[in-house]
Amino acid sequence: MSPNSAPTWKAATKPTRVGYVRCSTAQHELQSQLDALQEADCDPVFSEKISTRVKVRPEFVEAMDLARTIKKAVPHQRVIFTVHEMKRLGSGATELLAIAEDLRHHDIQLELLTGPLQGVYDPSGRGAALFAFFAGMAKSEREYIREKSLEGQASARERSRRGGRP
Repeated sequence: MSPNSAPTWKAATKPTRVGYVRCSTAQHELQSQLDALQEADCDPVFSEKISTRVKVRPEFVEAMDLARTIKKAVPHQRVIFTVHEMKRLGSGATELLAIAEDLRHHDIQLELLTGPLQGVYDPSGRGAALFAFFAGMAKSEREYIREKSLEGQASARERSRRGGRP
């Protein structure tokens, strides 16, 4: 190759990382998730304090819409939807698998910063079955926590204790 000829390969471009953070209640804090996404070089980051039981999470919808818009406008650009952990995306296996399918359909990768699937996940790649397994486990974990909470509340009632402030 002569010194004046341009290379035939394209320079590697930095992936676009769209971040999303969520916690369930106003009493919980988002800062540790925000710090982790900032360290992962996410820009922009969408955040909200809302339960996954709420059917429409406006900031989540906006984050997904932006990721899809970027991918549609610049198809060769690597777009990564980044969350702190899987349970920030959703609570049930059905919901998580629907999100994974949406990402796969739009050729957007998913990045989990912590948990058993930590790293960048390609919903259409070899990790699809593993993601489905962990989505099912997330639902089981949620049900287990709910059962234990209800048991604790029943035990407290038996001892004439009520929850909340006096």
